[in-house]
Amino acid sequence: MKTGGFIYNLNYPSYEKESCEIEVRSLFKFDLKEKVFFDSRKVHPSISPFLKSRLEIRYKASTFLELIELTTKDKITASDFMVKYMELGIDDPHFTKRREYCKAIGLVIGGPACYTSPKIIFGITFYKGNWYFGNLTERSLYWKKHNNKPNSYSSSIGLSTAKVLINIAGNGDTSKRLIDPCCGVGTVLLEGIWAGYDIIGCEINSKTAENARKNLRHFNYWILRGGSKSAEYSIMKQQLLLAIFRI
Repeated sequence: MKTGGFIYNLNYPSYEKESCEIEVRSLFKFDLKEKVFFDSRKVHPSISPFLKSRLEIRYKASTFLELIELTTKDKITASDFMVKYMELGIDDPHFTKRREYCKAIGLVIGGPACYTSPKIIFGITFYKGNWYFGNLTERSLYWKKHNNKPNSYSSSIGLSTAKVLINIAGNGDTSKRLIDPCCGVGTVLLEGIWAGYDIIGCEINSKTAENARKNLRHFNYWILRGGSKSAEYSIMKQQLLLAIFRI
């Protein structure tokens, strides 16, 4: 049958379980119980250090044959597509034959397939007695390149922590403008920009502030400096070095 919503799966080390639980509560508004969950909210996996992938559910079926029939009936077409099996990290009796299932689904989708740089990725998975098919979105690990920023301090927080802080502050709502009042070399700013936020960073130490700017420029992020003529900065009373960072 046709359905909607999303399947998400998580991956985290045991020592970051509490951080993951806090982040999920901030983004999805519920207490985490399992590493696989369903939700109606659309959150891109790349904004989180723990989300692996998201399947936008088109069909739910009790058997794989029924899933094939649903896909065939709707005459789905796509250009440069790929079908992948969404691994949920749990006991899956069908996982060992995942390539066969992906091939079978791919054969009933109209249009040319692409296995190197697909424009669209379809996903299938099996979970708790049901098959699911839809559009698959996997996380990008580009943000890990932020570890190679040219300026850093031993006291800087880690990228995963920075991403969690952004998600706690923004709740996944990128229409919000965020502020880091003691931004240091910009670790939180980098993750805020990557997640799609307008974010303001404040730093009283001029050398540290300049290092933050260098880090942002290194990743080609756009920097605007605040000026005394702007009402937005009237709350800053102590000549803090201020910058607004936007994508």
